[in-house]
Amino acid sequence: RYAPGEFPLPSETQSADFYKMASKMLCDASYNHYEISSYCKNGYECKHNFIYWKNKPFYAFGLGSTSFIGGLRFSRPKKMNEYTKFVQNLENGLINSSSDDNINSKDTATDVVMLSLRTARGLDLKRFQESFGNSLVLSLLEVYKPYVESGHVVFLDEQRRTIRIDEINNSLFYETNSERRVAYMRLSDPNGFLLSNELISLAFGVIDSWNDYPSALQEAT
Repeated sequence: RYAPGEFPLPSETQSADFYKMASKMLCDASYNHYEISSYCKNGYECKHNFIYWKNKPFYAFGLGSTSFIGGLRFSRPKKMNEYTKFVQNLENGLINSSSDDNINSKDTATDVVMLSLRTARGLDLKRFQESFGNSLVLSLLEVYKPYVESGHVVFLDEQRRTIRIDEINNSLFYETNSERRVAYMRLSDPNGFLLSNELISLAFGVIDSWNDYPSALQEAT
């Protein structure tokens, strides 16, 4: 049990060592590390959480809950008296959905990258390209190339085979018909997962400076 001074929290180095130790023990026991903080036996992945990680729409109910429907995030009140009024207004058809926060292309791209890179499957670049266009995919691949070399990021081809750093060249980025093109990108386990916040924030910077987002959907089609 944590007690200030007597039993202090572990340092970052100790926490990383604990994470690696736990990961090895669980994987040695045939548990799959399918998300940064989630392990399971084959076929027992949490279907509920996969809805969030795949950025799929969902309804949520209760105090402070947030739904994600039709590109809109809608939060319920956090206090009971406000929530009661909210339910009454909802029943009377007085809730105005126009007050919800509309998610733009940059927000959506950020969510997709952040949630996908939390999982062992990683980011499906083909689907990402279909939604946001080729230029953003190429920018992400370029910014993550050094981390492939350092062993924190993994590039995979269509068959989910690892692409070695000495195989990476421009043709893998631009050749859409090549079997060896980069089709998926994921964080390595456990070293990449340990630096997930820092690595995912790199994508935020790329997306934030992305200038083609108004025409991304048109480009993808």
